[in-house]
Amino acid sequence: MSSPGFVTVTSDLLDALSAVAGTENVITDPAGVETLSKDYYWYSPILRERLEERRASAVVKISSLEVLRDVVSLAAKAGVPMTPRGAATGNYGQCIPLYGGLVLDLSGMDAILSIADGVVTAEPGARLSAIEAAARPKGWELRCYPSTWVKASIGGFISGGSGGIGSITWGGLRDDGNIKQIKLLTIEESPRIVVLEESESLLAFHAYGTNGIIIELQLRLAPAVPWDQMIVASRSWDALLDFTQAIAEDATLPKRLVSVLEDPIPSYFKPIRKFYPADHHLTFLEVASSKTAEVRARAEAAGLTVPHVIPHHEPRRAPMLSDYTWNHTTLWAIKADDCITYLQSGFGVNYREQIRLLHARFPGEMMFHLEFVRGAARHGPMNRVSCGSIPLVRFKDEHRLKEIIAYCTEIGVFTANPHTCYVDEAGRANDFEQQRALKHRLDPKGLLNPGKMKTHPVNPFVVPGSMPQFLFA
Repeated sequence: MSSPGFVTVTSDLLDALSAVAGTENVITDPAGVETLSKDYYWYSPILRERLEERRASAVVKISSLEVLRDVVSLAAKAGVPMTPRGAATGNYGQCIPLYGGLVLDLSGMDAILSIADGVVTAEPGARLSAIEAAARPKGWELRCYPSTWVKASIGGFISGGSGGIGSITWGGLRDDGNIKQIKLLTIEESPRIVVLEESESLLAFHAYGTNGIIIELQLRLAPAVPWDQMIVASRSWDALLDFTQAIAEDATLPKRLVSVLEDPIPSYFKPIRKFYPADHHLTFLEVASSKTAEVRARAEAAGLTVPHVIPHHEPRRAPMLSDYTWNHTTLWAIKADDCITYLQSGFGVNYREQIRLLHARFPGEMMFHLEFVRGAARHGPMNRVSCGSIPLVRFKDEHRLKEIIAYCTEIGVFTANPHTCYVDEAGRANDFEQQRALKHRLDPKGLLNPGKMKTHPVNPFVVPGSMPQFLFA
């Protein structure tokens, strides 16, 4: 059964697409289309229910810009919706088509075009792990990357990500010129290339691929550092936070990761549980190898233990503590207990009091996973450290989740809602007016990932009941 507003790709269009992309690159079998129409939306029980039946009519695997131009031209002439897809490691249904049509799989456009003068230039399908591996021998590394870095593509990270490992030093993707340039392809019968430079590139950042197809990116890199990974353990939550906050705020200490995990969250990390004691709160750190002894001494002086250190190694290989931080924390928790879901929170300077209030109001329902990052616009200037969180929530029902979000707002905790697929319902600090204007300019017929920018006025596929309704704050 097709979902409301579903657009079927005709046999004539499939034949034309096969002629330009190759028959083997046009996927129509139901199992293949289903797989290539989905991402990690199932982190959210609400998205799982609302998006389960949504899928494309067909998928085209794209290998080059030339093929992409031809495919977009054919689909635009036919008035067929198109949804771009990277590695599909996102969690909000960004690459799940709401109206059928075509999924454009860009993973074949994966060339790393250059690494020079502290800038990487790459096609959208280039994996972040491949970029990191290519950059380090040249003396550079990614400024920040998600916990999905092994599989995630650079285009998908820009379209749906915000920050990650490295953000403790370099902030999020939208900060300090981390994104240098984005090249977009327009959705027209004669597609054009549009280049967004520096701050203008934020118009296509975290837009879920709704206002132009990313065909090339430039990101600024950081000087490569040998990083040691450290686990710090304590039965005292307050003692661990005292130590961790001091490490996070120490500007003289080079670091790439400062992540705090409230007990029992570490019990979910089955592959690495042997490295730390049970029933302890943990901090996972990546610090410069030259500072490991100093950090250990500071931890032990504070009455904490350092049960495990992983020295820097090249090439990078498991175990990587970062694979258990950011939203991978949620993944491991869901693997252990499928009643768990999550929120994305920004705390104030009084984060400990806010956590205490949430524990008291929702006892046993929330477990706190904190990520310290440098600067976030809502928390003040870029030269200060703020505390974000991806708290785990024991899901009861939508009403209870909405109640939790409302109370967070009441006590000054910002929530970026991960239980909607609409970019303009998620609560991010995007300039939606300008993002809508860019979509109107680059996608005048509203064919690109239609419906995901909910407030955009042009959606030729909307019919009653065709747009799922989600929880929103």
